[in-house]
Amino acid sequence: MNGTPEFEKDGAAAEIHPTSLDLNQVELTPQVANWLRLRASQWLTTAQKDFNAALFARDGSAASFDRYADARSELDSAEAWALRVSEFVAPVR
Repeated sequence: MNGTPEFEKDGAAAEIHPTSLDLNQVELTPQVANWLRLRASQWLTTAQKDFNAALFARDGSAASFDRYADARSELDSAEAWALRVSEFVAPVR
């Protein structure tokens, strides 16, 4: 095995939103644990960048408030999922 989880070999897994993964259905291997950590990190990084952009772009308009609220919600979701992943992959350390 080249270190790539079986479900990612066709490239489709990169398009999967992390919340669509059921961690109870995943076979925990070192490769899968690494992949999950990577996806959590990617999602957190993107969500943080989007949140910062929305935060500093606020101009008092309803549209900027909506963008800020959406970005805050996405960041909250990314943080919660990263915590679930960290608990799930803890036995692999």
